[in-house]
Amino acid sequence: MPALDLAALRRHLASGKLAPVYVFLGEDVKLISRFVDAVEATVDAADRPFAVDRVYAGEAGGTPVEIAAACRSLPMIGDRRLVIVMRAERLLKPKRAGKAGGAGDEDPPEEDLAGSSEALADFAPLDEYVAGPSDFATLVFVATEIDRSRRFTKRLVEAAQVVAFGGIRAEPRSGQAGASAALGLARKFVTEELAREGRTLEGDGLTVLLGRSGADISKLRGDIERLLLYVGDRKAISAADVEEVAADAATVQDDWAVTNAIGAGDVARGLRELALRFERGDSPHGIVGQLRWWVSNQLAAGAPDRVKPALDALLRTDLALKSSGGEDQVLVERLVVELTGRPVARGGGYGRR
Repeated sequence: MPALDLAALRRHLASGKLAPVYVFLGEDVKLISRFVDAVEATVDAADRPFAVDRVYAGEAGGTPVEIAAACRSLPMIGDRRLVIVMRAERLLKPKRAGKAGGAGDEDPPEEDLAGSSEALADFAPLDEYVAGPSDFATLVFVATEIDRSRRFTKRLVEAAQVVAFGGIRAEPRSGQAGASAALGLARKFVTEELAREGRTLEGDGLTVLLGRSGADISKLRGDIERLLLYVGDRKAISAADVEEVAADAATVQDDWAVTNAIGAGDVARGLRELALRFERGDSPHGIVGQLRWWVSNQLAAGAPDRVKPALDALLRTDLALKSSGGEDQVLVERLVVELTGRPVARGGGYGRR
């Protein structure tokens, strides 16, 4: 399995000479997102709308057949095509469709499935592509985890450059010593990130932040970014600021919590709920579509004077997402801040389920 460390990946990016296939693998999805943006930045900004495809596995454009076809399609402009498959664990470690007593369990290895040749048929074009990739394309799979017992995954990790983006969780068998080491790493990470920004956490702020992270490096990164957005130019961040912005890792997500928070004029809750949507892997385009529905229905009914600037903000965000004009989550976070104003009176169907 060809493996790259982050320094080697940076050298690939700096040279502009990318490998045909990469797998970005691990829990640190915020850091992965930055490297995905860096991969896209190897293509001229004017060419990206025509040469870069960022798709979500299992959604439109994200089936194995469609991914392989995109990789084999010549770029309309420029000489490179990038195909980036987000949430690739849906392909590389899928869940069962749901059986009695086993809903949500992982699929068994493909070799164990009845009619394995039929089960593999949909992967055949992608399997063939990975074995003989186009010389003008780079394919990147982004996954939090993979099932190495699956046939396609085995072949993929043998052919691809695999980059590990680790986390800070303690191993289940490491006991108290492992948990203490993980906590130490988390403290060091937060302190260094805030020092880099010229900020400090006061009082119990660090304890609260670490307690709500669930030892999730990606959530810590996201919470820090939202804190910086929330406090603005203030150098000192209080425990109260952390409590406002950082959601508990175990919080159950309401699909309409973001729009409900925006409608209530509560920007901190909106950012917190948005973070949970991203952490569970929701598509940014789907979230923006939901916010567009809210603007067209609830905001138009309750505060029509705010509709035009809200639509302008939606359009800017939509274009930036489609043209890779920044990190997806940051773009949508800014949109939430722009849309949140005074509370909007609820109309019929607000916060529909």
